[in-house]
Amino acid sequence: MSTLISVKKFTFYSLASLSIATLASNAFAHTRLEIPSVMEGTSNPATHAQSNKVHNYLTIGHGCPPAANRNPTMATSVVFPNAISYTPIIGVDSGSGKVFSSQPASSYYSPLAGIGTMIRTGVWEYSGIKTDPLGNIDGFWAGGKAYRQKVSAPINVEFYTNTITIAPESCARTVVFELAVADFCSINVPGTTVKDEEVLFWSPIPNFSGVPGQPFGVKTADTARKISAGPSFSNYDGYADAAHTIAGDGWGSPATLTIKRDTVNNPLPKNCTGNAGKGDDVYIYPSAEQINKELPIWSEENQSGVSYWK
Repeated sequence: MSTLISVKKFTFYSLASLSIATLASNAFAHTRLEIPSVMEGTSNPATHAQSNKVHNYLTIGHGCPPAANRNPTMATSVVFPNAISYTPIIGVDSGSGKVFSSQPASSYYSPLAGIGTMIRTGVWEYSGIKTDPLGNIDGFWAGGKAYRQKVSAPINVEFYTNTITIAPESCARTVVFELAVADFCSINVPGTTVKDEEVLFWSPIPNFSGVPGQPFGVKTADTARKISAGPSFSNYDGYADAAHTIAGDGWGSPATLTIKRDTVNNPLPKNCTGNAGKGDDVYIYPSAEQINKELPIWSEENQSGVSYWK
């Protein structure tokens, strides 16, 4: 079936030969970055060719529900915000909560794309990058073996983040990139009918003042989690049920990468008043258009070729 991962072309796993992931000793509750915060301009090159990159890991903390006996994780798909081919949603918090900003992303940081790319080594033998129509790298996918994550054994997927610079004229003290991530426990269910037991979405939901279309929500409100009834943001918001009426585990709970301003070499302008003069916190969400196009898995990096899953 063209909308599903082809088992013939993409040999993932046999339940009879499940492995235990023991690649990291840290216990993580959810899918997060091992290094979630870096100083602007930081790099930790392994070779000269990687001198503008930071070595990091996507850390998948657990498999899909039910929590008492979670299903094994067999793949992941990751999208970083792109501000060249798409228009990200930007929120600015000056101390009273996020407020939508219509300023272009270039007002706050650079580069505007190519934030994260995969290292072609690690736990999974199959992998690929994701690019926009101009060839900018927006993320990656990887899979090939099911890991039953018992005894707090996370799966670590190596990748690089680009060196990010905060715009000197901005009042940003931090720039936070909100990632869209899907962790797969089944390759046999398309996103239109998937539930938590099959795919866990760690979804960036831009529910803050001024965002067009918000509040985003689900068909059945969850007052305990402060999730209202309303339209979905993207096609991959995360649901606990196949009918997409109940918000799933990762609804509004994305992995993030925070870039901190180097106030010694890039001091705040004197007119910055946010957070009592300490600067603004800026949040960058991928657009729904980008998530819908790039979170699915394709054989070619520019979302073409064979559709493995969407």
